[in-house]
Amino acid sequence: MSITIFLNFKGLVTLSEQNIKLPCFETVISQIVKNIYRVERCRYSDLETQLIEDFEIKSTFLQEDPDNKILEFKEEIYWVFKYLKLTQFIEDDPDGLIFISSKGMEFLSRCLPEDGWLENLDHQITLKNYFASFELELDPVIVPYGKFMQFGDEVKVKNTLNSFCCSKDPDIHDFVRNKIETFEDKSICRSYLVLDRKYNDNENFYILGFFSLALKILYVDQKKLTRKQKKDMNLLKEQDGIPSYFIAQLGKNDMFKYNFKGEYLLNEAVNIIYKCIEMLGGNIVWLEANKEADYVINFYKDYGFIELQSELQEDELKRTQLRFCQI
Repeated sequence: MSITIFLNFKGLVTLSEQNIKLPCFETVISQIVKNIYRVERCRYSDLETQLIEDFEIKSTFLQEDPDNKILEFKEEIYWVFKYLKLTQFIEDDPDGLIFISSKGMEFLSRCLPEDGWLENLDHQITLKNYFASFELELDPVIVPYGKFMQFGDEVKVKNTLNSFCCSKDPDIHDFVRNKIETFEDKSICRSYLVLDRKYNDNENFYILGFFSLALKILYVDQKKLTRKQKKDMNLLKEQDGIPSYFIAQLGKNDMFKYNFKGEYLLNEAVNIIYKCIEMLGGNIVWLEANKEADYVINFYKDYGFIELQSELQEDELKRTQLRFCQI
């Protein structure tokens, strides 16, 4: 059974009872900005209520735990709000009223249609140019998840994990928020958070991105490999399973996607693997990507990965396996 939410502007979000997706980060940004622009100044509580009505959360989330999903959506609204303040697109006055900053208004005056803007609130504002050009001076630091959990403040730790949003990949989004601790405890993989040292506050640290590394057997069909591939991988005759280093998860936080490059995550992941290779040996480093996600595969290829093979996996999704060829 599938359920569809009809939004008040461009875009549909298709939901299922098993895997319910909230509106993407940019869509929430756009609607927040439009609501503030329309009323000029508003209180956060009023803005939150309006957004829930805009997305028809109360009437359309037909599931067993609508209250929990509304709470999750409220959290997403909150992180978008904090990001808009961080990038100085919005401000608040001493009375707690929120308004678009002078920088934000200057940007809107340049990018929005001069005539009919207020009459056409269905138009979805494109704000990525503002965030891409905003000079957010980040100070990233790699923190192993196990060490992060020793920071002591349980509420701040949870807030930090909940600040991670990845609307393009719900699996990664869910992994950081809900599964990372289980995978760590069972030693399935080791995860590393990239935190920002400059913009943390009393409530949370900011996650710029994260990656997870694991030891995994790479299974190959030698009949489908070239002679050079077999040689580069040091394959023995009729060997089909190779102990290897696997980049299991890697993703950027939507909050910083325009100010933080994915290459940083790959650099740090590969550096850790290099240290493991020095101590333990091995030369195979690989990862998987959705075969249909050309932009993701091209990103890995530009970094130095090469396509190895593709396979249809248990979740009925075809994934391409890519091997890092610079080890």
